Amino acid sequence: MRVFLRRAILVILIAGSVQAIAQIPDIGEKEQQERRGSSILDDSTKQIYGPTTSSYTYLGNIKYNKPQYWNIDTAILDWHRFQYPLRFNNTYLDLGNIGTAIYSIYPLAPDIIGASSGFNLYDVYDRGADQIKYYDTKSPYSRFFIIWGGQGRSLTEATYTRNINERSNFFFDYRGLFIDKQIGRSGRGDRNVQGINYHFGGNYGTKDGRYQLYGNFRRNRHSVEENGGVLVEDANDLDLFFDDNRQPSLQDAQTIELRTNYQLYHQFKLREGFQLYHEFNHYKQQNDFISIEANDLYFDTEFEVDSIPIKDRSNMSYTQNEVGVKGDFGKSFYSFYYKVKEIDFDYKFLDGDTVGVETNLLENYVGATLRFGNDSVSYIEAYGEYLLDGNFKLGGSIRNNWFEAEGSTALTQPTFIQQAYLGRYDLWTDTDFDNPVTTRVKGRFNLLLGPVSIRPAASYTLLNNYIYFRRPLSEEPRDLGPVQAPSSISVLTGEARLSVDFLKHMNFNAEVIYSNVSGGSADAVRLPDILANAQVYYSRISFGGNLQWQFGFDVHWKSAYFANAYDPAIMQFYVQDEFELPEFPVVDVFINGKINRGRFFFKYNNLYELFNGTGYFTAPGYPGQSSILDFGVDWSFYD
Repeated sequence: MRVFLRRAILVILIAGSVQAIAQIPDIGEKEQQERRGSSILDDSTKQIYGPTTSSYTYLGNIKYNKPQYWNIDTAILDWHRFQYPLRFNNTYLDLGNIGTAIYSIYPLAPDIIGASSGFNLYDVYDRGADQIKYYDTKSPYSRFFIIWGGQGRSLTEATYTRNINERSNFFFDYRGLFIDKQIGRSGRGDRNVQGINYHFGGNYGTKDGRYQLYGNFRRNRHSVEENGGVLVEDANDLDLFFDDNRQPSLQDAQTIELRTNYQLYHQFKLREGFQLYHEFNHYKQQNDFISIEANDLYFDTEFEVDSIPIKDRSNMSYTQNEVGVKGDFGKSFYSFYYKVKEIDFDYKFLDGDTVGVETNLLENYVGATLRFGNDSVSYIEAYGEYLLDGNFKLGGSIRNNWFEAEGSTALTQPTFIQQAYLGRYDLWTDTDFDNPVTTRVKGRFNLLLGPVSIRPAASYTLLNNYIYFRRPLSEEPRDLGPVQAPSSISVLTGEARLSVDFLKHMNFNAEVIYSNVSGGSADAVRLPDILANAQVYYSRISFGGNLQWQFGFDVHWKSAYFANAYDPAIMQFYVQDEFELPEFPVVDVFINGKINRGRFFFKYNNLYELFNGTGYFTAPGYPGQSSILDFGVDWSFYD
């Protein structure tokens, strides 16, 4: 299948380059041209179907009556940023390779206030229910996206969707991550990461629009061959981490996560301003740590739970039903709902009743959302959710053309892995933690002064009863586990974004984030004092409008700090004091382009390492991406 796709894309590229008949718009404008197709519509053989006739939305827009659709994306701006940390402007850190464990550097506001597994380091690789696109296409639409990364790092995406009629649509999405090892690679196909994600579904509506139905199934299997970082005798000698013959610290260890979800949503309009809706989700998540060998030198301690090979497993499933009423009055929107969630969690080697953790739960929620100003540019919104055992979240936001602000507070339940765990190398029970409280406020100004855009922002996060993982808890080398901070933690960030257009075709943009952590338990949150991103690029349209291209540089830099380390056996990041990540400028050079309906990019990663001799770290013991060339291409079809 992969060989076929590669050959097909090459043929398409050659044909598109030779013919190149479509006029390409300026950067940032919607594509209005029509592509020659198989259907002869008139004497000029123009076809009306294209990116502007195919659009998509998300279920959240339907559920909260936000009638917003987006045309199919054909822009080339920043299209080369396919690695996941770059998608979040480097505010996330992974383990130096695509698809490895990843987390947000900055504390996030919680979304779930009830029970949860605590295994969330592969969340960004699972396109959740809120990210699934529902399409409206006037013709069949298909897209193929392939990245050939250096040293065996490849990604494949495919989409197909078509309208059954003007009110109904079917879609299928596929994404594959096939990422070779960058440490101790034995040859082509020696995988570090293999992830298969797909989902399919569709929607239906009656002729009068009173009834609408949306549904999908998604599955994500994510497998990582854990290497434990680079094996060195002296961690202070940073050159050893970038030696050509470097070897992994961990052998024959693997983490696997499997997620599936069935989702069904439908709504019925009784009359103007009053609708009924029902949403159903059935979710399963299984997390495994597998070790063929004991690896006692890496983990130091061992508990008698199973024989070799080691397989530590945690299972969580839930069935959730939500019913509610909603409606619009003028430019105002309201929604009130009741939600019931039946949860089952299984510790493989622990009995939840024995260790005092309730693993079979029935949670009941009530909630509401109010919005004033029924568009995506200017509105005020407030929401609240209450779990009948006492947990809650409250929040609100305000947005207009020049200012946006949001705030939230939440009382949440400790995750299952924070409450208890038993695996081959880890054990804790009877944690008896208090419920954490997270309060956050954030504001941003949007100032446009001709070719200059300035966006200053600030945020404040207050953490009470904060739970985190730490090592060591005592003098024992493997005494790793969850800890509850005894005092509050305050996280203050100041941010400034600047964008300048100059010399007609040039652009410079930069982002700087300053962070300060204070409070009695400030040591529990580790942040760089300064995080900075910058980009400069040149863009033009050439060859009579047949080629649109962008050439530029990306630069990322963080001040030195003791970043969180990673433990593969429990799939958690934890606070440490032994390894400080040094500052390092990561410089990437890129070319993005578009010919007709096809896009491509070339990207050279980490240019500075060529001159410096050593690279950078993404986590203690884990080097970042080395100097390497990547190439990607995608093509869209509308017939």
